[in-house]
Amino acid sequence: MTSWWRPQGYYDQSEWRATWGGEGGGVLVNQAPHQLDLWQWLAGTPKKVFAKLAFGFQRDIATEDEVNALVDFGEGVTGHFMTSTNDIIGTDRLEPLFDEGKVVVDKSNKVTVYRLSEDERDLSDKMTMEDVAKLFRGEMDASSLYTVEERTYESAWGQQDIDVLTNFAAHVNDGTPLIADGAEGINGVRLASGMRLSAWTGREIDLVDYPAEEYLSELNKRIEEEGKFPTRS
Repeated sequence: MTSWWRPQGYYDQSEWRATWGGEGGGVLVNQAPHQLDLWQWLAGTPKKVFAKLAFGFQRDIATEDEVNALVDFGEGVTGHFMTSTNDIIGTDRLEPLFDEGKVVVDKSNKVTVYRLSEDERDLSDKMTMEDVAKLFRGEMDASSLYTVEERTYESAWGQQDIDVLTNFAAHVNDGTPLIADGAEGINGVRLASGMRLSAWTGREIDLVDYPAEEYLSELNKRIEEEGKFPTRS
């Protein structure tokens, strides 16, 4: 998700923006939490994360403006998350891969669903090398392997907030189940913090047995270096 372009003037307009003491981070705190929350809501909470972050890479700020992270969901399932604030063209793309196909979501409104005719492992076991050669040369009818369905949705810009607030009111008044419990917000915060701690220390971070005190210590070091805001406790 790199459709979060922000010019230097955006950061210069307020002293607290993209600071360790005022905001607590950069793109992972201000812009990308929307995608981190959605990602975990769809795929589950990662168990570990290893990340490379760029701090003040393309903007005159102290915090992260570019992120590349690998996560481990357990049982061999992995994922990749990328975001930045310096891509003026921007890419908004979600691509989950499954045993029986793949879903590609572009710009949050175009969805392409690929459905395999069989489980991918079964296709692999049955396919001869002659079949593979035909596939690579474009001589095989792809429809024998998978179908493709495309859907386009109208923009729901702003409607998400209305839906969540309406759902919350219905929960308070009538006990309607919540779309997402507010307590789940800690998952996205912990994942973002884990990405920073991984970048600071150069190691994979356990998100289940999360080293919160270590993160707080590393964060406070950077707040003290800024010299603008009080440290966190």
